[in-house]
Formats: sequence, structure tokens, C-alpha cells
Amino acid sequence: MKILVGDRVPDELRRSIVDAAGPENDVVFLEDREELAEQGSDADVYYGYVTERACEHLPNVKWVHTWSAGVDRHLFPALMDPGVILTNGARSFGPQVADHSFAMLLALARGFHGFIPRKPHKNWKAPQPEVVDIQGFTLCVIGMGGIGTHIAERAKGFSMHVIAVDAFRTDKPVDVDELLPISGLRDAMGRADAVLVSCPLTPETRGLVDADKLAAMKPTAYFVNCARGPIVDEAALIEVLREERIAGAGLDVTEIEPLPEDSPLWDLPNVILTPHAASRSQNRIGRLVELFCENLTRYVAGEPLLNVVRKDLGF
Repeated sequence: MKILVGDRVPDELRRSIVDAAGPENDVVFLEDREELAEQGSDADVYYGYVTERACEHLPNVKWVHTWSAGVDRHLFPALMDPGVILTNGARSFGPQVADHSFAMLLALARGFHGFIPRKPHKNWKAPQPEVVDIQGFTLCVIGMGGIGTHIAERAKGFSMHVIAVDAFRTDKPVDVDELLPISGLRDAMGRADAVLVSCPLTPETRGLVDADKLAAMKPTAYFVNCARGPIVDEAALIEVLREERIAGAGLDVTEIEPLPEDSPLWDLPNVILTPHAASRSQNRIGRLVELFCENLTRYVAGEPLLNVVRKDLGF
């Protein structure tokens, strides 16, 4: 069996991939994208961020493991083939994306978006921005997968009442107070002091957070999206922010990325922006490789894989 590693893996982590593959299998580490055309034709397994063009060089691949958590950009015809297993890196991102979501919520509530611009001007005595205590908040979490579960866990550290909204989950996690179907989303957003998005982008979730649901939010509520930009009607979100019908938003993702220079989001004072950075950490690559190695060990042994993507559902 031939295993191609398409993303650059640090030397100190390569040994773990070779060990997981076993001595009877070949592991090839690609140093650049041009090598894929030379090495891909007889590859059985591919690890890395995969594109439609890359799949043209993988005619015999049987399993693709992408490090990405969301697979909305990967569901092109070659990977929709039922003969190709697709797994993702979702389990690797939960803690840091949950941390980033809470960092945004805390920054909004503590007024950091008002304090930080003063620093270059050495302005200590300017009027203080409003600061809000989030202890005991009602929190609406949209999507109760790996990231949502970590968000709920952190919310309990602030004694929050957690309302989870999920299209498929029926078992209520220990840190969730209420578990609602998608039909309950508008009601949940209307009751919440903060709404955090953590669901995947699928045809069903595209535009899920629309003008009607945003209109249900309290004027004191915060909105945070570290999932995918198109889940939200961005024009409607801009409108409620501009009119201060919600207190503020933290956005790590936007409808178009990079965010165009003429987007009103850049200039709205009640918005915090980060450039799709929520999944980053010093442990990111190690966690991604660890998950791939676990799956590679399982694949070689003929055991069920972790994080198998339900292509029909889009996650």
C-alpha cells in the first residue's frame, strides 16, 4: 500500500506516520505540489488538504484524510465516489476553536474593541466602553459536534444556561441544559444573551442564520461565528449591527474570504474580526498528525475509521 503525505510534516512527526503505516507499506512525503503528478497514480491513501485538481492525480486512491474540519470545499465528484473514503480533522480543532469563540465573546463583553484602539494614542482617560458580566448568561450554541461540545464545557465555567440547537443529535451532553432541533433555533436565539455558531456548512445550513432569526435576538446579545461565513446572512448581520439591534459580533469567518476591503464589517465599531484563525495553535500540527496516525493504524488493521464524512449530509 502506498501512502502519500501531501502536507509538509515536521521531521520530528514523520516517524510516527511511518510507524503507523507499518513496514509492509510505503510512505511518501511530498515536498511540493508538483511531486503529486509523479507519485499520485498508484497511491492508495492521501493525507493533506485536497483539491479537485489534486484528485486528478489520484485515480486509484481509496482513502483521503483532509486536515480540514469542514468539508464543504471537498465534496467534488472524485471524492463523492462511494469507493473513496473521506475523513476529516474535526476532532483536532475542538478545544482551540471553542477557546477562540469564548475569547471573542469575552472581548466583546469586556469592551476590548473599545480599549485596544486607544493604545497607539496612549489614551488612558478616554470614556470607558460598556463592560458586561457574562456570568450566568443564557448561551445558544448552534451545532453540538466536537466544537460545540467544547463550547458548552467552557460555558459551564461561567455558570451559563446552555441551549444547544442541532439537526441530528438526540443525546443531551452533560454540559447542555436544553437540546433543541433546528425548528427551535429562532426561539433559542431570542432567549440567548450570546449566540455561538459551531455547525458545519452544508446545503441545509447555508443561510441558516437569516434576517428573521437575527431580528429575534436581544439588543444586548452578542453573536460569534467561528464556523463558516455562509451559514449567516451577512447582509442581514451587517444591518442589525449597524442599527445596533444587537450588541456586537465576533467573526472569524465571513461570506467571502479574504474579507473584501470595501466590506462594512471593517468599519463597524461593534465588530471584532480575525482572519479565519480560530483553529490555530502551537499544538495544531501535532494533533492533526496524531489523528491521522490513529486512523492509519486502523486502516492498515481493517478497523473502522474515525471522522468518516457522511457525504450525503456534507459533514
